[in-house]
Amino acid sequence: MTSANINNENMSPSMGGERSNNNDYTLPSPDTLRQPGEQSILDERGNKILFKSLYAPTEGVTRHLIIFIRHFSCGSCESYVRTLAAHNQLNATPNLHTILIGCGQPSVVPSYRDRTRARFPIYCDPDRALYAKLNMTCNLEGGAQKPKYITDSTLSTTLNSFPNVLKSGFNFSSRGFNSGNFSQNGGEWLFVDGELKWCHIMQRTRDHAEVEELEQILGFSHEAGGPADDAPAKKG
Repeated sequence: MTSANINNENMSPSMGGERSNNNDYTLPSPDTLRQPGEQSILDERGNKILFKSLYAPTEGVTRHLIIFIRHFSCGSCESYVRTLAAHNQLNATPNLHTILIGCGQPSVVPSYRDRTRARFPIYCDPDRALYAKLNMTCNLEGGAQKPKYITDSTLSTTLNSFPNVLKSGFNFSSRGFNSGNFSQNGGEWLFVDGELKWCHIMQRTRDHAEVEELEQILGFSHEAGGPADDAPAKKG
């Protein structure tokens, strides 16, 4: 699938409209994106970089898939990232660069890599300024339907997240844990040749775009055998 035909009945590739709370696929206009592009975020070492530098086309890389996770202790997002980290095509397509952004501190990134086995570059927006400028939602609504990328029960996912929250440490300057704000949701953004072609904004805490949907958008064949496919079904 090329950038010219990124479209289906659930997506709106028009660049003219502002985001609606009732449509989590509506693309913001180029003017709306201009200000977030100038927003600074942090790399894994704490160095500031501009958001727009992440999706600027470079030699050999024309597509940039930017995954905004929630906080770095979210068990649901960890399941999602583990599935993406095991996706062969996502990791081996030469012209595609996948990037993660979370709302916590750079200090928690090494342990996050260990838990998720993510090889993608990871960036941080601890004050959530970029999330706000991109109109990301904030709530603690899980939704009635559990997505395919989550194999554990809701209780198990929640209980497994707590130790990671505590290990991240408390940040007295921000009055929160270093892993990030619990209510912040994320989303997925695909830039082609530096232009936003598709995006999905989470409306609840566990509604990242399913892996099959990303495969369709990116023109991949479906891959079975990732963590979400291999793990035995669990109650709850």
